[in-house]
Amino acid sequence: MAQPTIASRIDFQPTGRALPYIPAPVDRHPENIAAELGLAEGVTLDQLCAALPAVVDQAMRTALPGHYSREVAERIAAGMIARLRQRYEDKPSACQYRDCEDTEPGHYDHYNHRLRVTGEDGSTILDAGMAALSGSEAGAVVYVRNEEFTDAAAVRAKTAEIRQLLDEADAMADRVFADHKARG
Repeated sequence: MAQPTIASRIDFQPTGRALPYIPAPVDRHPENIAAELGLAEGVTLDQLCAALPAVVDQAMRTALPGHYSREVAERIAAGMIARLRQRYEDKPSACQYRDCEDTEPGHYDHYNHRLRVTGEDGSTILDAGMAALSGSEAGAVVYVRNEEFTDAAAVRAKTAEIRQLLDEADAMADRVFADHKARG
């Protein structure tokens, strides 16, 4: 009888786990960043990171106007900041997802499930959140209740529909309670 063959998942599926932390050499510490990058003496890592989003945004607008989007510029700047911080700080870098709830250094699954509206009884009426799980083919997703979205434009389109529904609910409430009062 033939033995079934079991393929090892290690060969073709990344774990997403961070490598063990190795402290940066002394020449890569934050106080030495100015000399290494050719910046003016006294420029700090925080100052450089604070300037990067605007610089990347302007560079994309100038050099790539046909491909510019605010979301792409923000994502590029966030990646640059994360790499700089990881290289020049003596501790693991902060999470690349600003909305991630996980505070454990080096985590590889990202999530936030805190956005919710509840009824008076505590039950969830509407919730939204995000997840970016290692090994997931979908990448990062933002969900609103049971619907998952893989880009910001789709989320904005759906939240616009929800806003319209809420405006219509407000108008309905005004009419219903005015009619009820008039009956009265």
